[in-house]
Amino acid sequence: MSAPIEIRINPDWADPATRPACKYAPIVVEKIQSVPAIQTMKEVLEKRVNTCRLLATQNDNPHLQGTGWFSFLRAGPSHTPHLRSSSVPVIVISGGNALKLAQDLNADHSLAWHPANLRNEPLYLLVHKLDFRTYQGALSRIMNSFRNMHLIGWDGGKMTGFGAARAAALAFADSLPYRPQQILLMDQDVAQTEGTRHTRPDVQRKVTDLHNQFAKPIVGLGVGYPTRQPVPKPFANVPYPRLKDFASPTQQFVSIKAPFRQRAQSTLHPYLANSNYLKTDDGLYPAFMVAGGEDMLATYELDLIQDDHNDTLRHERIVKKALQGPNDPQNLYWNNARVETLERLFREEKRTPLSLEGVPYTLEGLLLLFTHKGWQAGHPTPESYNNAACIIERIILRYFKISPQGTFGHNEVFQQRKGFIPVV
Repeated sequence: MSAPIEIRINPDWADPATRPACKYAPIVVEKIQSVPAIQTMKEVLEKRVNTCRLLATQNDNPHLQGTGWFSFLRAGPSHTPHLRSSSVPVIVISGGNALKLAQDLNADHSLAWHPANLRNEPLYLLVHKLDFRTYQGALSRIMNSFRNMHLIGWDGGKMTGFGAARAAALAFADSLPYRPQQILLMDQDVAQTEGTRHTRPDVQRKVTDLHNQFAKPIVGLGVGYPTRQPVPKPFANVPYPRLKDFASPTQQFVSIKAPFRQRAQSTLHPYLANSNYLKTDDGLYPAFMVAGGEDMLATYELDLIQDDHNDTLRHERIVKKALQGPNDPQNLYWNNARVETLERLFREEKRTPLSLEGVPYTLEGLLLLFTHKGWQAGHPTPESYNNAACIIERIILRYFKISPQGTFGHNEVFQQRKGFIPVV
């Protein structure tokens, strides 16, 4: 990589008062880039994907034999003969909040996915395997009370992050023996509102209509927002989203139709073309977007936003609540495994050439500037590694929008064999 990528600081991110609304966007990548800079952006994407593929093959499971493949732990009812392909399971992604969720679930039914708010649909709480025992102990009371609740632990080797967690959710859905044709996927802090209550027949009909009308595999039960909001009282009206809010990714509380990952097919991947290897996609979500850009890139790839309006979002507001309660004592996934992934990515990406309003920087140099300006506590730290990953993902998002049609490529991370992955 040689030609620098033109960027500027996002003033809303630099201001602590407005950062929560744009916490994943430290910079703005300029729309106008030179041809050599676009080539640099392409190389940024390739390095990120190849590094993530390598991380996915680094696991301690002897049965996987160096293959980038998901594996799962499971707690909850194992015999569910009543489930059919018409069943719509709810999958909730969580991490590092076992004690807070236990307190919330035992206190009231304000979470949208509380088992009491379901109508016997199977509920799968998806956590990383490092958190599995902590969640199992903390949630034992609620799981004993609701037999439709299952705890699932996912393992993607050394590959972690938001994109990997969503890819794991789709891989798990794809493995269910009753072969559901639809799932509901939501974040752990989504609150129950009347407008997004998925058991209401009119909500179900509207979701189905949107899937059919736009022929898209994903539909949002409402518009998602980056900040937490007060939880509405039962049956209370929630303000409708503003028109400008619909220039938003499909996120937080979504319906996804099968197939959740494309079926195995021959591949033209340059490292696999001469083998008998068959690939399966990671699904809708790019697993290599580790720091919060996976929803937006999936929205771009599916071409969901037209004229600054995402038609796959219902005209309702998704409310996310602040979870209260004690912190988990160790939080091994968030504090350790996630940071290890971010640090490894930074080692590979730190020399990325940037131009900040005409001044040349590397990615590492930009982080030192962030520290000097007081925008982060220091470097190297988990915070700075996360900021670095967010900067790279802003570059990838811009590259998707300005790259020549057909050149972005297909960038699955999992379903790879170690011997076929280029060493980074």
